[in-house]
Amino acid sequence: MSHAAHRNLFVTSLAAGLLALSALGQAQEDPDETMVRAVEQKAYGAYLTDHEGMSLYMFDQDAQGGQSTCHDACANAWPPYTTNRPPEAGEGIDADKLGIIRREGDIQQVTYAGWPLYYFKGDKQAGDALGQNIRNMGGHWYLVSPEGQPITQGQRSGDSPMEIAPGRGEEPASRGQEVHDRTEDVEGADYDT
Repeated sequence: MSHAAHRNLFVTSLAAGLLALSALGQAQEDPDETMVRAVEQKAYGAYLTDHEGMSLYMFDQDAQGGQSTCHDACANAWPPYTTNRPPEAGEGIDADKLGIIRREGDIQQVTYAGWPLYYFKGDKQAGDALGQNIRNMGGHWYLVSPEGQPITQGQRSGDSPMEIAPGRGEEPASRGQEVHDRTEDVEGADYDT
């Protein structure tokens, strides 16, 4: 092999090694990515969020300690909080209450005190709690306390604009997404469509 060929092989191997190290470094860059933490709002007290402050919910049709019952259209409106690594306990969280369950496709969903955790698609920014205490997809959805209990007080809140319901006979703007006929909601009201 010529000197130039050895040099090209060395440069190619070095570049491949650097790319591998770079990918490994990126995978380890965000250790907080699967962190669950507690925040507080006057209306609810302390409740669970992800590392960015996005509200996490439980579904009363799930059995505590069991598998998720939210799939297909339900999981489009209420995306499961998934992870590729063990979840970490942030401020105000009991690490012993954190766990994971396996969903279809070998996806890992984060649980707390045995409750599978979900986002609400209508929440757009940290602090939004538009999914709080509503009935949708056959059950009630609640924020979760650091003690692992559903939070039943407090009305929906958030700065995100609500999706307006289409006129009669029209298709909703997004399937699986809760659509309202009014802009004010009543605590604990039934919004099944």
